[in-house]
Amino acid sequence: MAELHPFFVHFPIALVMVASAFDAYAAVRNQVDLHKTAFILQIMAALAALPSAFSGNLAEIAVRSNEALAAAIAESLDRHTDMGNILVWLVIIFAVARVFAVLERKEWALSGWVFPSLALLLAVFTLGTGLAGGELSRNILEYFVGN
Repeated sequence: MAELHPFFVHFPIALVMVASAFDAYAAVRNQVDLHKTAFILQIMAALAALPSAFSGNLAEIAVRSNEALAAAIAESLDRHTDMGNILVWLVIIFAVARVFAVLERKEWALSGWVFPSLALLLAVFTLGTGLAGGELSRNILEYFVGN
């Protein structure tokens, strides 16, 4: 399952990005239907984050079992692992908070700038985590090409 991490991880990344775009556009245009679309996409991202995190943790275990590899890429591995774990929790907390606000019928939950602003911050952190994953992949490749 660890080898499937690159497959699993791209789906929630795309969902977070698209959801934040829908939220931002909905806030600018004041269109509640687009906020609803973003809301559904964020719930899907939270659900898709679970297999991403699980497979990522398995991939980390596999990499750390090779001591020479783990030592060579320690900095990028730690950065991506830490950011990935934080991101999974942020995506889940964000989705749960929004579900709670919607169920409580808070008017601002599907309008305004509260969730779109948070969604944009989440998208920026998601992008940073993805870039850290790309750096980690390059470092792993460099290790194997050099050894």
